[in-house]
Amino acid sequence: MKLVWNRSVGWNIDFRNLKKEGMEYKIITDGAGCYPWKETFVIFPKKTITGKRLAWQKLYKRKVWVVWGTGFHMEPETQYADLFEILTHDGSNYNS
Repeated sequence: MKLVWNRSVGWNIDFRNLKKEGMEYKIITDGAGCYPWKETFVIFPKKTITGKRLAWQKLYKRKVWVVWGTGFHMEPETQYADLFEILTHDGSNYNS
């Protein structure tokens, strides 16, 4: 399990389990605090928006807000993708 720093242990467990159980969540890409895709080089494996684990190559990353539950809880999240995934995305929620 990947821990999210500056969050409680309970939040980490709940958020990861809720995603696995299929709880509805929405990713906001155009709100305050969201950033466009930026090119970066990753050395250690990162999970992309389609679920692939990629390392030692050029990827793109962005910050988004994840709203889950009844809409009262929002958390920032960083997403990674390669260029092909960015060009072929359908706008739906992604794994992260």
